[in-house]
Amino acid sequence: MILVTVGTQFFDELIDEVDRLAGEGAIRDRVWAQVGLAKRVPKHIEHVAFDRELSAKAKTADLIITHAGTGSVCEFVTLGRPMIAVVNPTKAGNHQLEFLEELSKVYDLCWIASPQGLDAALRNARIPRPLVGSTADRLATDIATHLGLVAATME
Repeated sequence: MILVTVGTQFFDELIDEVDRLAGEGAIRDRVWAQVGLAKRVPKHIEHVAFDRELSAKAKTADLIITHAGTGSVCEFVTLGRPMIAVVNPTKAGNHQLEFLEELSKVYDLCWIASPQGLDAALRNARIPRPLVGSTADRLATDIATHLGLVAATME
């Protein structure tokens, strides 16, 4: 099963792209999507607005496709499941892109800058792995330390 989540708000472009790929047969697996406050209804994938069992589903998913919200990425990166994080470029100041650029310096993870890259990313999805000197158990500390170092060099 492929689990797709957009968090508590909406990211219709991501849901639209997953739905399109499923409809065209590029995604053949069962898709379970948490679509939040979506304005459009997917036609080719199973979906709910919100799912209280999302974390449990993520632990057994064959692939997680998630918006690049900090909380979601930090939760899912430690699960040992193949994952693709997708930036929502409409979010304030494109902070999700900046977050993933910095996180990818500490963790090897598959991420894309917009939903339009999802088809290609499906072939590159992998289990996120900490790079040298990091461990999944230290994710929050690693991120805070790295971002602190980056901020210090920008001052």
